[in-house]
Amino acid sequence: MEKGINKLKGEVLVSLAGKEYKARLTVDAIMQIEDAVDMGIIKLAQSMSDGDLRLGHMIQVLVPALRGGGNDVQAQDVMELVQSHGLVKSMAVVANVLTSVLSVDNSEEATEGKKTEGD
Repeated sequence: MEKGINKLKGEVLVSLAGKEYKARLTVDAIMQIEDAVDMGIIKLAQSMSDGDLRLGHMIQVLVPALRGGGNDVQAQDVMELVQSHGLVKSMAVVANVLTSVLSVDNSEEATEGKKTEGD
């Protein structure tokens, strides 16, 4: 759909402070996030859906997601993007990233299943 975005790899296009970025969370990045926020990725997504996502947690998700998308960003850069974009809108970006990583397995299995059945 979006140019250069591979949804089967969990890539998403996100907009922060008027600029579009490719984002992707790798397994290694997810493990780092879980260690940094001291909870599993699913629990983090649930906390976010309850409106209980800390700003630090948002940064902990966005930095590796943006880096995984090929962007050379540091935590300070992401904090400035979040401040410019606004907290509520930035939370929606984090939701988009987390949703993509939590739903990517189903898409891959469905695609792989179709390939296997057709062989």
